[in-house]
Amino acid sequence: MGAMQLVVLGSGTTKPSAARACSGYWLWAGAARVRLDCGAGSVHAMARCDLPWEELTHQFISHFHVDHVGELPYLLAAFKYGAGRPRATPLSLIGPVGLGAYLEESARLHRQRFLEQSFPLSLSELRPGDAIETPDFRLVVARTPHTDESLAVRIERDGRALGYTGDTAPDPALGAFFRGVDLLVAECTFLTDTQGTKHLTADDVAALAAASEARRLLVTHCAFDPRDLPQRIGWRYPGEILLAEDGMVLDV
Repeated sequence: MGAMQLVVLGSGTTKPSAARACSGYWLWAGAARVRLDCGAGSVHAMARCDLPWEELTHQFISHFHVDHVGELPYLLAAFKYGAGRPRATPLSLIGPVGLGAYLEESARLHRQRFLEQSFPLSLSELRPGDAIETPDFRLVVARTPHTDESLAVRIERDGRALGYTGDTAPDPALGAFFRGVDLLVAECTFLTDTQGTKHLTADDVAALAAASEARRLLVTHCAFDPRDLPQRIGWRYPGEILLAEDGMVLDV
């Protein structure tokens, strides 16, 4: 394992799929176990991937669309009711402004006290440009033009960097934000036409990867058959192009 290692828990969209859960990624970073987003199916995927989910240390949420945050209440319920043994290790929840209100409303709607845990549960609501420093990694966020709260994230450790777009429309500022990352995890919801939504097409992803000069590109969150994407993107982006699959493991 290198400085960091990524496990794809969910590479799909809201469209039900036999092979893809909704958005979720596990990142090994030293002693830290970090999850990026928490879409439907991505919690059970931790068990399928034989990951120590009970040892999770950080959960990042990019925005509040259900395919990215919908299983967060369930994750907290799993810690409260489904863990094999009580834990004392703190869990840090990180996301946009409004994350606390989302969790409180979810607890009320589900009539469960999953915010009352046996371990310290901390909450960090970040605005664009905010950063978190830990002994194991540095995390910084930037705004994306998708929803009012949407955030992209960059995580750095030991001279290596991972970038994750979350969901976003094209934005030239993201090229600078992701400049020089070793692995760029980029959504590509549509092939050629965003259908009036704030997402990326294949050409948008190619432009972002080229502008950021990312060493490798992992394309995810595709609502179409992505098999032809490497050829489509490669005309503009010269780096290695990978197509995300659930269960995939990549060194950063």
